Formats: sequence, structure tokens, C-alpha cells
Amino acid sequence: MNRLCLTKNGKIIVPTVLILLIVGTFVCNADTRVCINKNTGKLIESQSGGDDRADLKEMRLNTLKQNALNAGYKEDEIEVKWVTDKEWAVMQADLNKPTPEQIEEKEKETLIQAEIREQAIAELIKKGKLNKDGKIVKK
Repeated sequence: MNRLCLTKNGKIIVPTVLILLIVGTFVCNADTRVCINKNTGKLIESQSGGDDRADLKEMRLNTLKQNALNAGYKEDEIEVKWVTDKEWAVMQADLNKPTPEQIEEKEKETLIQAEIREQAIAELIKKGKLNKDGKIVKK
């Protein structure tokens, strides 16, 4: 059984056992259940296994709900449900997509690195280690 739970601030907590495959995917069968943040549509937690007993299916969904509540979500912010393999495949594809904040941070870091590079080149030219074309000055 695989379990993953994220707190509202994006930190991973381990409600029971966290098993991640090396390639970063989750094992999924037709018996996968998920907890989703209603506001963002993002996955909060997934668990597989456990649809073998119909009398326990609701209780297993409640486990997801309680884990999300314990992680700081409010009941009206979450949805728990069983998903098909096809639905899970779509969710899994979204797991690795960067958030707008991550995209913005990467763009900012790229700008910072470019500025640092320009400053370093200018300083090396000033010290005579590079010529104006950016080529190394040979002694």
C-alpha cells in the first residue's frame, strides 16, 4: 500500500508508510483512492489497495480524510474518492508539473545567474584577465 500526504505548506508527512518508487511514480491499481484539494485540484494524498472488502471502502476513504484534516486542511477544502487507472494516470502526470510559483522562482534564478555572470565578466575584463570580447588574455 502506497501513501503520500502533503501539508498545506507543501511539506511531506508520513501518516503511515511512504513508499516512493525510484522513478518517482506510484503503483496504482483500479483500487486507488485519493484526497484532492478542491481549491487547486492538486493531489494531497493517495493510497492503493483495499477495495477487496466493500464493507471497508468507506472507512478507507475516511482515513484519507482524517490524514488531510491532521495535515491542516479543512473538511470543505478536500474531496476523497476512488479513482480508475485512467483518472490516476491523469493525476500522476500532474504530479511533476511545476507550480506557477516554482516557474517564477526558476525564471528569477535564471535572471540572477545571468546578472552574476555579467558582473563577473566585467570584473575579469577590468582586472585584465579577459579582453573586451570576453576572451582569455594570454600572458
